Amino acid sequence: MPSGWSETCKGLIQPLRRQMGGHKPEGRALLCIRLGLVLGVMVVFSITPLGAGLFSRLLTDSGFNAQAENLDAAFLRVHVLDVGKADAVLLESQGCAALLDAGTSEDGETVADYLHRQGIEKLDYAIVSHPDSDHIGGMAQVLAEIPAACFLRGEYWEEPGQEATDLQKLLAERGVPQRLLAPGESFSLGCASLTVLGPLEDYKDSNNNSLVLKLACSDFTALFCGDMEKKAEKDLLASGADISADFLKVAHHGSRTSTTEDFAQAVSPRLAVVSVGADNNNLPRQEPLSALEKAGAYVLRTDLDGNLLFSYNGERISIRKDA
Repeated sequence: MPSGWSETCKGLIQPLRRQMGGHKPEGRALLCIRLGLVLGVMVVFSITPLGAGLFSRLLTDSGFNAQAENLDAAFLRVHVLDVGKADAVLLESQGCAALLDAGTSEDGETVADYLHRQGIEKLDYAIVSHPDSDHIGGMAQVLAEIPAACFLRGEYWEEPGQEATDLQKLLAERGVPQRLLAPGESFSLGCASLTVLGPLEDYKDSNNNSLVLKLACSDFTALFCGDMEKKAEKDLLASGADISADFLKVAHHGSRTSTTEDFAQAVSPRLAVVSVGADNNNLPRQEPLSALEKAGAYVLRTDLDGNLLFSYNGERISIRKDA
């Protein structure tokens, strides 16, 4: 319970206890009727613009602002899951849901459990940014528990590992339609739209062949880059595409091979999230963090902040850590 809230409640309840304790039964009944009338007036007042503003301020002052904003955030929710040095992002909008990557094979159950806790029993889209094991590994296990209406991926599918083979087998068994995405294509998710910006070339490596997706929902925009590295970043900048975004899912877990200063400045995110965990690579590296700081981004990390939930209600964004 937020600090100060219990004292506020005591201040309201204790005088009532004293009054009710000093009245006969008939007086107590009359006091209850009066209290009911007061509460009724408060409820009616709370739905007026003035009342709504006052109660919102009271909630904020009492420490309930995050919960209030989340309840009102039906436009869009972006969940960045803590799956170590891997990626798993859940997108929700107006009753629709999409999963972008699903961590490693060891993360499959963790991701599925998280979706169940969020009330997700079906996915409109299951999306894989590229076929690396730390992005595709857990997808088969998730889809074995939570069905998807459509599977989306880029054209690059070279050197697939066992995880990709298991996923393709499951998709075939379940009859899940697949769609290969190319730059310029878009699809809808509730009131949000996602547009494919990259990859712009047929690169030789898996990371640069990551799908680059830009989400737009009213005035809010987000950019998801998979493990895109400097070569693909440079080509994307040269293309003149609008990559500016309020929210950036930092590429390649904060590796120095991604997120150059030029790229960070072009995106100019207010919020940036690094999905990362302890390993021998010591990620995230200082170079991308410095580039994001110079671009004015507030950086969060799953290794420090746990699961992260970003809720957009059409006007503002609220952040819930360790969701």
